[in-house]
Amino acid sequence: MSSPSLWRRWIVGEWSWSRPLKSVGSIYGILFIIAVFFADKLIFVPPASTYDATHPALVMLPGEIPDEPSIATFWYSPSSDKAPVLLWTHGNAEDLGHLGPFFEIFAEQNVGILAIDYPGYGLSEGKPTEPGCYRAVDLAFRHLTHDLGIAADRIVIVGQSVGSGPAVWLAEKHPEVRGLVLISPFLSAFRVVTQIPLFPGDRFPNLHRMPEVTCPLLIFHGENDEVIPFTHGKKLFALHPGPEKAFVPLPAAGHNDLWARHFDTMESLLLDFAILKALPLQEKD
Repeated sequence: MSSPSLWRRWIVGEWSWSRPLKSVGSIYGILFIIAVFFADKLIFVPPASTYDATHPALVMLPGEIPDEPSIATFWYSPSSDKAPVLLWTHGNAEDLGHLGPFFEIFAEQNVGILAIDYPGYGLSEGKPTEPGCYRAVDLAFRHLTHDLGIAADRIVIVGQSVGSGPAVWLAEKHPEVRGLVLISPFLSAFRVVTQIPLFPGDRFPNLHRMPEVTCPLLIFHGENDEVIPFTHGKKLFALHPGPEKAFVPLPAAGHNDLWARHFDTMESLLLDFAILKALPLQEKD
């Protein structure tokens, strides 16, 4: 009959000081493969489309080169030629159909809205990737400025959660825009999980782009955000180099309920920022 020590050696193996290092190395290797080859499947969670081609606000923007995917947008026209326009990039696990009634509320307040679905979301063609999101928001920006003749200084870029990635990218590329609003933003996609850089191929490196963003900035972040740590929003605020910026902490709000808990406050501050370029007063540390 085998002794317990023999069974233990057979299952666990012989102890050595190198064994913990080998275990850590094996775990890192597995996570490395996931980060490099499967990150997009983990980052992007497109739902089944909640709208169809008959939606009255739908505008399909065709790609500008052969085989480039078409991008679905909802367009709500401003009530005056001088009204600001919100270029909106939404959060994960939702599409324009979820947010259509929400956008209509803003469109009633003398602002225009052009909201986009990323590739693979809603009726947008293609698969969701970081470069695909950049192409989508860039296509929307060029549609506003070139096709509709809207000056860049009327455009306020609004990005929520994963939408903060393409929003910051566009704001860095176009410093002439009216402003940038971030809602529950992250430093980068991987840092939501690891906090420090552990793997190559990180997505949406907002922390590296924010120091180059010079337009006015407004950030909202729930103090109890269970998905993207509250500190991410605070650090992005600190990285912005300009004097025209404000950070608004939302008490008792998590990642998915901040609009439900603080809609009136967020709507009021966002509209003041978009229409008047007014920022809320900052509390001193």
